Amino acid sequence: MSKPIFNRYERKYLVSTKQKDELISFFKEHLIDDPYSIDGNHYTIYNIYFDTPDFSIIRNSIQKPVYKDKLRLRAYKFPLAPEDMVFLEIKKKYEGRINKRRVNLTYKAALDYLNLGIFPTIEDYVEKQVMNEVDYFIKIHKATPGAFIRYDRIALMSPKDDFRITFDHNIIFRNKDVSLDKNGGHPILDSKDYWLMEVKSEDNFPFWLARKLSDYELYSQSFSKYGKAYQHYLSGGTTDDYILYHY
Repeated sequence: MSKPIFNRYERKYLVSTKQKDELISFFKEHLIDDPYSIDGNHYTIYNIYFDTPDFSIIRNSIQKPVYKDKLRLRAYKFPLAPEDMVFLEIKKKYEGRINKRRVNLTYKAALDYLNLGIFPTIEDYVEKQVMNEVDYFIKIHKATPGAFIRYDRIALMSPKDDFRITFDHNIIFRNKDVSLDKNGGHPILDSKDYWLMEVKSEDNFPFWLARKLSDYELYSQSFSKYGKAYQHYLSGGTTDDYILYHY
């Protein structure tokens, strides 16, 4: 069973393919491959983000409030069978710290809940509480599937704690026919040379990482996949705000 609660900081960086390759080579001196990303192979993540018809949830999020939250349905394979596992996740951010809570469901149970209002049977106390939070979020916002976002991920992890570094690429967005049963869409980043690197840490960065980021003149920046998709495709924005720091 997947861990139901995460509480950590997440820092994001846009890097080139050359930087990504060099950084992964260096990171492997300190980290190991994620079990789903052995030998640098990527795995694909499929998400549905929930929103209101006028996209008020993501519009509020990109205003960078002190507190914000979002709900998504996540899967790690395509196509999905009814018995495959998916995850309903509430992600909250307060003063820079991320709290992510997720509940594990079969795809059929998730669809029965989302489409028919059938509340899933959950034995685990913590997951039951998370499911109650999900239900409250949907009802208070009257939220429905607002966007599909898919991306390929290479992940490294610490063998000692929850420290992780991920690289996301080929980020695809769709706001029509939003479901996990379809896979197409439009790229969020115009250039295929961009990779989104995320550093996920419960505390401060290790010294070896801070020094490497300084050497490469890489600086964290605000980057929400759904936020960028909204700005680029739904509100008339451009990719001018994608900043890539070279070295």
